[in-house]
Amino acid sequence: MVRALGRVHGTLLTALLTNNLAPMDRTGELASVLLPHVDVVIESAVVGVRKPDPAFFRLACDALEVEPVDCVFLDDLGVNCKAARRLGMHTIKVIESTDALAELEDVLGLQLR
Repeated sequence: MVRALGRVHGTLLTALLTNNLAPMDRTGELASVLLPHVDVVIESAVVGVRKPDPAFFRLACDALEVEPVDCVFLDDLGVNCKAARRLGMHTIKVIESTDALAELEDVLGLQLR
């Protein structure tokens, strides 16, 4: 998934949306792997709203200066995907990464694997 994120980021704007209890440690190993591949990070601990609240998704769209209908949102929780879909985003529920990547390739028209 991280390799695919890097390929997407080379072509399109990307965002990391996370529900967290404390701000992300941007010096840790996970951050060092993910952050180079995203343009915007939206953290619930920082912005005071969480997925699946529509305001959370709107913050990401505003930060990227895009409309929800121009976005693809991936998440492993159906409730988050449903909320994003109601805003007009194309959603992909991630159960198996290979299936999610295949669907993302179809949606974006990019080779990610």
